[in-house]
Amino acid sequence: MKDVIKKIINGEEIENIIDYVLNNIYKYGSNDITNMEILCYLYIYQKDIFLKYQNSILKYMGLTYKKIKTETMPELIFGMYSKYVKEKYHFDYTPVQASIVDGIIENRCFSFSAPTSTGKSYVFRNIITRTENDVVIVVPSRALINEYYHTMCELIKDKNVNILTFIEKINTKKAKRNIFIVTPERCKELFKRKNEFEVDMFLFDEAQLSNEESSRGLFFDSIIRRVQKAYPKAKCIFAHPFVKNPEAQIEKNHFEKDSSYAKCYRYRNVGQMFYLLEHGNYYHFGIDKEIMGNQKQLCLFDPVDQVLKGGGSVLVYTTKSSIYNKKVFKEFAKYIRMCPKLTDSEADEYILQIKKYIGANDDVGSECYSQMLDMLKRGIVIHHGSLPLQARLVIEKFTQAGYCKICFATSTLEQGINMPFDIVYLNTFEASRPLSLKNLIGRAGRSTQENKFDFGSIIVKNGCMSKLRKIMSEEEILDTVSLLEKKVEDSDMNEFKQAILEGTLSDEYNITEKQLSKLKDRDSTQIIENILNTMFFEGELVKLSTINEDMNCKLALYDHFESLYEVFLGRDLCEGEKSVLNTAIKILLWQIHCKTFKDICFYRYAYASKKKERDSIKSRISEGDEFDEFIARRELDSMYAAFVTGYADIPNKNLKLFSMFGNNETKAIDVDYDRIVFDTYDYLDKIINFKLSDIFVATFTEYYKKTNDERAKRLSSLVRYGTEDEKEIWMLKYGFSFEDIEWLEPHVMSINEEEVIFDQNINNLSKEKIEKIKRFM
Repeated sequence: MKDVIKKIINGEEIENIIDYVLNNIYKYGSNDITNMEILCYLYIYQKDIFLKYQNSILKYMGLTYKKIKTETMPELIFGMYSKYVKEKYHFDYTPVQASIVDGIIENRCFSFSAPTSTGKSYVFRNIITRTENDVVIVVPSRALINEYYHTMCELIKDKNVNILTFIEKINTKKAKRNIFIVTPERCKELFKRKNEFEVDMFLFDEAQLSNEESSRGLFFDSIIRRVQKAYPKAKCIFAHPFVKNPEAQIEKNHFEKDSSYAKCYRYRNVGQMFYLLEHGNYYHFGIDKEIMGNQKQLCLFDPVDQVLKGGGSVLVYTTKSSIYNKKVFKEFAKYIRMCPKLTDSEADEYILQIKKYIGANDDVGSECYSQMLDMLKRGIVIHHGSLPLQARLVIEKFTQAGYCKICFATSTLEQGINMPFDIVYLNTFEASRPLSLKNLIGRAGRSTQENKFDFGSIIVKNGCMSKLRKIMSEEEILDTVSLLEKKVEDSDMNEFKQAILEGTLSDEYNITEKQLSKLKDRDSTQIIENILNTMFFEGELVKLSTINEDMNCKLALYDHFESLYEVFLGRDLCEGEKSVLNTAIKILLWQIHCKTFKDICFYRYAYASKKKERDSIKSRISEGDEFDEFIARRELDSMYAAFVTGYADIPNKNLKLFSMFGNNETKAIDVDYDRIVFDTYDYLDKIINFKLSDIFVATFTEYYKKTNDERAKRLSSLVRYGTEDEKEIWMLKYGFSFEDIEWLEPHVMSINEEEVIFDQNINNLSKEKIEKIKRFM
């Protein structure tokens, strides 16, 4: 079989081609990417003939959930197997899904790999609902937490089950078990309270994270080791996409082989076809040149145009820098113009939720203008790792509700988020590992319950066709040796590794005993006293305005925190690190003084855009004569953004001092509010919550234990929770944000570990607000 694409387009040997594909799928299932490509071309170019065989195709693919009629003897055989699966498992599982269920039930450790569209999430949900005790789902990103959380909430209506995105003991009077959905970083909290929970199963989804040669990869493996030690009887399930050797998890983490099993599945339940964009024209090409054809074939239509006109959606994979500098929006302006404004009130409500959370405006030219919000009004979505979690959650709902037409996304969508698209347009290959790119390509094609063949498309640009063929043809191999057993050059990572291996990692603080001892020594004690004396006056927390008005006080406070962090690192900070740390401390102080996310974003925007100075000049324009107006406008036009240190990962002794908006490169009036929002979230999420919080909480808690100084206990609480109010802390433990607390707190009569009791007016809240609390009502 050769030149299949060309033959199908020209209507040649169609019956032979169909026989070839049907025979392959009947014998081997839908395991081969080339067979699925051929079906796509038949569906597009020879649809009338394809539809005659569609029932058989779907039956042979094992798509039992589509409820396909049985018309031939071979179809009857597959129908009998489907009936057997339904009787045994009580669900319409595909053969692969049934095999996954067996692997989970029969083994203490089961590791498997499968393409993105296999439907493993459906299996997991059913297994989780039937588990008697606690379940911990570990996912690589907070974005994937959102998806699991809302899926589980829809599936499990039983209020006796807590579904939580953090490790906490709450609602004990009503809830009999817990489903925790956490990242590896959040999972660490479990080991502080390991005796409080009876965990039956740990599910590590997107477990290829363990293959990263980074601190995250090391941390992931450390969680697995700690799980084995703390919960020796719990099942451990590892799921990966497109990995040849899922048994690597068993080997590298030393699970007992007698109670462990691994399997690689290649089954696909959606087809995919590939396009090349070259000099303004689209071309078809196949992954296997020997069968599909060595030459690309001209496509007489624009696939993106066709999908958008048909009400479909397109994912544009791009870089974060191209989103920040707006380059990608100019590049895709033709398609953006094809997206009219949305008129659905539900879509407007989603947009309003984000608007309120980030404090932005969607009118061009207004203060705090957000292009992200403005584009959402036309179904244009932006999705990347610096998108605030609350906004990301709303945007994913917005997309899954069918309002998204074009999504400009970075690698956050590589990690298995269930946001399928009709087309995945690979606008970049930059910094993409083959496995990550395959996972992203898995977003192309929606698996539906309709009795039709489902497929998606992938587009690459000129020069990338051979790269994609190579990536799609290569096997992905996981390392069989953990970073915990390898030599690590980075000294901080090596210290962390040794603490895990030696059992000297503090479960309470998640830092090593060596690091903890530094924070308890004599030098640290004096620094802590300086911080407490600056933060409190006569037993009361000093107001933020007081700190800001006294420059010496503010600078001294930054110096004290800087000294404390240097003690923790065991070295002096470079200028770049100091600047990032000072910005983080400023944001932490705002958080301690109960400022919301939108408040913090506005403060940073007002400073960066020199809003106060601009407002003063604008008043001269409106009140002065013609000459004053001319001078004022010139001043306004020549005013540049203030120096604002953007997010950068620390510690990094090579970090240079830099401004987010460059040195006289961005005018004050052109400061991008979205950039401020994204950068602020990075500081809160990646520096304060992930790094500094553990250090400072450990410092102040240990100081309180030694001295009984109540100020240290209070500051520890303020750093950890952003409040010292007991009611608010419990509300945070129940999963409510500070934005939720603003409207919910008056309705909470009492709240503690056992339960939360609301007043009678709770039912008068909006549908959106009721949705956030209904599991506790």
